[in-house]
Amino acid sequence: MKRLALAAVGVAVIVALFLYSRRSGPQEAPAARVGRATLVQVLTTNGKVEALNSVVAPVRTPVLVREVLVREGDAVRAGQPLAAVDDRAAREALERARAQLDIARADEALINRGGTASSIAELDAAITKTRLDREATERELAALKRLLERKAATAVEVRAEEAKLAVLNAELEGLEKRRRALMGPEDRQRVQARIREAQTAVEQAETALRQLEIRSPAAGVLYTLNLKPGVLYNAGEVAGQVGTLDRVRVRVLVDEPELGRAAAGQTVEIGWDALPAQRWHGKVERLPSEITLVGTRSVGEVLCTVENPGRRLLPNVTVNVSIQTGRAENALAIPREAVVREAGQIFVLVVENSGVVARRTVKLGIQDPTRVQVVDGLTEGQIVLLPGERVAAPGDRVQPKVES
Repeated sequence: MKRLALAAVGVAVIVALFLYSRRSGPQEAPAARVGRATLVQVLTTNGKVEALNSVVAPVRTPVLVREVLVREGDAVRAGQPLAAVDDRAAREALERARAQLDIARADEALINRGGTASSIAELDAAITKTRLDREATERELAALKRLLERKAATAVEVRAEEAKLAVLNAELEGLEKRRRALMGPEDRQRVQARIREAQTAVEQAETALRQLEIRSPAAGVLYTLNLKPGVLYNAGEVAGQVGTLDRVRVRVLVDEPELGRAAAGQTVEIGWDALPAQRWHGKVERLPSEITLVGTRSVGEVLCTVENPGRRLLPNVTVNVSIQTGRAENALAIPREAVVREAGQIFVLVVENSGVVARRTVKLGIQDPTRVQVVDGLTEGQIVLLPGERVAAPGDRVQPKVES
């Protein structure tokens, strides 16, 4: 029994010595090896798409749209009509103005010729005939108005007869003025003034007619169309928007602390949640000229130009943006978590060949989501410690467990 007891005590001593030696020996510590890699640093944010060279097709004067001639998404030419509008009143006004101009010019020609007996006779006959035509038209107009009240005629017929009567009145007035003009060449100045007035009236009528037109202001894609048949639109309303969609602009919001990383010419990648499998690429075009507050964010607006084959990216959609702010080929790299920042110092803990931990100050370059470039302070193949359960300090001896 005594021998067994001694043997048990011996085993216990051996186990205790073994455990002590394990506890006092170098501890395992997670680590990584300094290696070479290609690092791509990106700035991720969001932005909004807009058409390039976007221009507005305006409604310039109150107008009733009769028919829409295009569809949203159509390619249009500069000056192409977007709608047919109700311009009958403007055209009638133009016809009346042109008739007055013709009469004034004819009076001038007659005065220049001095007038003849036959001219006077012709004018008298023309005045008589025009008066008879006017009386007949007045009777016809009165009859049409009575029929319109009984819904036996249309408003279009009434307006046509009113226009005819207006033309006859203008012709009669002109003929009577011409007849008076034959009384003497001293009326030439008055006739020339009438011509100038008539020319001004024609120009104004032509301008009013053009103002009614709704046309594309430029060549491109009609990506917005706000017109509907039978609707009256007021001056200043937007009929549509035209722009380039083969290439688009993306307005990117970048937080103020990140703006220093952005530069013109950097590569941009765009993603859209509606088409998650597709990517679009472009360049940073322009950096912001001011900082603005968007919600709680202090941001700058970075403009990017992006190729849009197939025109799949649509104006006004919100997209995800990655700006490549740096790229380093064959760079010395370590895991980002190996870097320690303390009291304004940047360093790593390296494991020497003897297993002793040493502190090394490093200079860093660009970084990707998991690694950081080491510009100075380390060499390829060195081992750096990673955060673990046990905090190592310079001078400690460790057994590095290098991650694969």
